[in-house]
Amino acid sequence: MSDGRLMHGAAARRASWPLRSLALAVLASCDLLSTEASRHAAPASDPTGGQWATWVLVNGAAVRPAPPPSPGSALAKQEVDEILALQNGIDAAGKSRIEQWDGLPSVLWTDVALERLAFYWPLLPDVRLATPVRSTRIMSLLHVAMYDAMVAAWDAKFAYRRVAPALADSRVQALVQLSDLPSYPSEHAAAAAAAALVLAYVFPLDDSSNFAAMARTAAETRIAAGANYRSDVEAGLALGTTVAARVLARARADGADGADAPSSGGIPSGPYLWKPTPPRRVAAPFDPGAGGWRTWVLTSGNQFRPTPPPLPGSATFDENLAELQHLSTSRTTAQADTARYWASEAPSARWEVFMQDELRQRRFTPLRAARAQALASVSSYDALVACWDAKFFYWLERPITADPNIVTVFATPPFPSYPSGHSTQSAAMAEVFAELFPDSASAYHAKANAASVSRVLAGIHYRFDIMAGEQLGKKVGEAVVSRARSDGSSP
Repeated sequence: MSDGRLMHGAAARRASWPLRSLALAVLASCDLLSTEASRHAAPASDPTGGQWATWVLVNGAAVRPAPPPSPGSALAKQEVDEILALQNGIDAAGKSRIEQWDGLPSVLWTDVALERLAFYWPLLPDVRLATPVRSTRIMSLLHVAMYDAMVAAWDAKFAYRRVAPALADSRVQALVQLSDLPSYPSEHAAAAAAAALVLAYVFPLDDSSNFAAMARTAAETRIAAGANYRSDVEAGLALGTTVAARVLARARADGADGADAPSSGGIPSGPYLWKPTPPRRVAAPFDPGAGGWRTWVLTSGNQFRPTPPPLPGSATFDENLAELQHLSTSRTTAQADTARYWASEAPSARWEVFMQDELRQRRFTPLRAARAQALASVSSYDALVACWDAKFFYWLERPITADPNIVTVFATPPFPSYPSGHSTQSAAMAEVFAELFPDSASAYHAKANAASVSRVLAGIHYRFDIMAGEQLGKKVGEAVVSRARSDGSSP
């Protein structure tokens, strides 16, 4: 669980979801749609979605399942009988489970991941599952798996065009709002299976059976809801499992599963180079090899490596250090609060919550929501791999090492200074958000700027760190946007 720790935005709304037990709280109310109203289905969404560009699959048709049972067959009749029996015996807890798992599948499973990140983040550096760059890797693996599984589901949906049970049989109630999106295979089941396997891999300290049980519960609520037949759900679970296996095969070869700390001989020594910082003086910096991890869009972590930072004795360095020295004695409460806001959780988690909020407010289809999350998390991950490449290429000392009298708002993170991770990641995310939500582009660029400046206000970065990070992140974001514009999703 979240161990009483505070979470923010969309993550907080799901903070009570249990992962160590599967008891599901009954919601205060469950306003089920009337059967008659729900039969007026909305238009089908993204009929060409099965042709959109994928990340680990060759294409959406590569894992197409066999056809569903034929209408009127004995198996099809058995499936209808199962739905009718489930709906006849449904109780308040069953209705609550349907309500809880109804929604954009990728958003629901992101909430689960954010809860786990919120649990592990305060445990750093003792448990390194949620370091900044590992957090971005978690979210990119999760979102790529769900997106590719859903593209494959869309391919099969529009190949077979099976009508949802509540729209095909007047005896079946629709306990959730339905579109005329074909039901086979279930997108909820595909996303659930993909998510559960990825979460079990990235959170090895958790009991993987809990994630698997959650996936089964999430998928099967669609049967009682009248949205899917049993074969829809089983095909979706199999599809998500197949896609997740390919994502995890890639993950095991991306370089992140190796040792995350350099040997004593692997940390360079000399003037102006990184040294453990107070108060904890963590001896081994976080993820020194992350700059060599496999990227999604960039050719490598060093594709856009920034030029060397200014060194002590240069006018730029001395001016930047003087700014931090001045802040140590003049920092306002508002400036300190800004610094803490952007440091209260993994930087990627803050932007993931922004995405959750956007998707809950906008009328994105399930597939477009999964695409948006995949693009954002991929840009976040590639940005931090690029940032870590530069950090451990230059090994620049932190401000508190250059001047031990500098007062910081919180402890300096245990890795080199140049460039700023928050700046790099936020600039990249802002480019993607601006592409996805053009009406809010200026707002997200402003958020990125605030995240970047917060690191100077905190006293943990030189201003040239954030400027280099912003330039690097913008290049990464633009590369991801270029990929997005050619993925086949444009109307």
